[in-house]
Order: sequence, then C-alpha cells, then structure tokens
Amino acid sequence: MSTGASLAPPPRKKTRAKSADTSQLGLFDLDVATPSAPARPPPVASQSRAPSPPVKARRKVAADEAAHLVTLDDLPEYPAGLGEIVDRSITDLPKDLVWLTYKEIRKHFGVSRATIARRLKEGVVPGVRIQDGRMLDDGRVRRFDRVQLRWLLLAVRFSRRD
Repeated sequence: MSTGASLAPPPRKKTRAKSADTSQLGLFDLDVATPSAPARPPPVASQSRAPSPPVKARRKVAADEAAHLVTLDDLPEYPAGLGEIVDRSITDLPKDLVWLTYKEIRKHFGVSRATIARRLKEGVVPGVRIQDGRMLDDGRVRRFDRVQLRWLLLAVRFSRRD
C-alpha cells in the first residue's frame, strides 16, 4: 500500500524564534542564524572604586545631624502639686498598657491629637526630635511611654491653669 512518498516532514527553513508573549512586539525575538553579541569586558581594577552610599542615606544623615532631641534638661519646671496629680492619673492606667498612641491618650485623658501635636512642637516632651520647627517622625505610629506621657500631661494641665 505504499505509494513511494515518505511520511517524513519537509525540511525546515531558518526562521526567527519568536516569544510567546505577543505584547512584547518583537523586542525579544532572536535571530537564530546570527551569533550573540560579544560579552562586555570587565572593568579595569584601577578604575573601580568602592560604591558610594545612596543620596537618600546622605540626606538622612544630614537631617539627623541638624535635628535637636528634646532631653530632660530642656524641660520647664512645673509646680510640685501639679506633678502629684499627673502621677496619680498615670498610676490609674492599666499595668499592661506600656506604650500609648494618640487614640489611647484621648480615651484615658481626653487630650486631642492636635493638642498633643502642639505640645510636642513646643518641645515639652522628652525624646522628640525637632528640626526647623517641626517634629520628625519616629515611625508609622507615634507611641509614648509613661515618662513622655507624664511630661505631656504636665504641659497640658499647666496650660489649662493659665
């Protein structure tokens, strides 16, 4: 039953290999017949030098050098009676509450976020970095420990007495 014709496929022509992704518009098509481009020579040792730090890192270092950290020595004096009132209100906080956010301070003491921000800018809370009259961020969420909370409440209550 053989007619003499072979069932082998016809010989292939040299064609370009195309990528399966049609959105690439032929950018990654390879010419099978042409050799690949020569490799780039390695850099000469005398021309290479240590990589310099990124520009952002240099700016951050310069910003940190110009920033002022509020310390306990920078804080004003408050009346002794006012300090006792604030200390008693802090001891009434739950013991498991170590770090307080703006929301928790408002919940427990009724002090708004705007008032807290004003007091921080005045430089009456230790541990806050100030540069050119503005506070620098501590992270995504500002949290206060009990020492910072004490000085914050002293500043708020002292301003209410005026």
